[in-house]
Amino acid sequence: MSAAPRERVDEVRSIIHDVLGGAASKIFLGRIDAVLNDWAEGKMTAAQACDKVQKMVGLFIGEDKAREIGARCALIVMRESATQKK
Repeated sequence: MSAAPRERVDEVRSIIHDVLGGAASKIFLGRIDAVLNDWAEGKMTAAQACDKVQKMVGLFIGEDKAREIGARCALIVMRESATQKK
């Protein structure tokens, strides 16, 4: 796997922080940022990172927030997956 473009990672991070708002603690957001950093470094794909974030949010915050994150990040994940296949 190769490193992800920083602007896509930042875009996903912004979406997640926007969806969660005040529902998540700084510690929880730090754990999410660690997952996104793994994606940025090429340790996992965009799909894997978003799936992991969705599972964390679904488990600790709520399924509705997890679904919203999934829906809003889907286009970015698809775009990133298509770029990696080329």
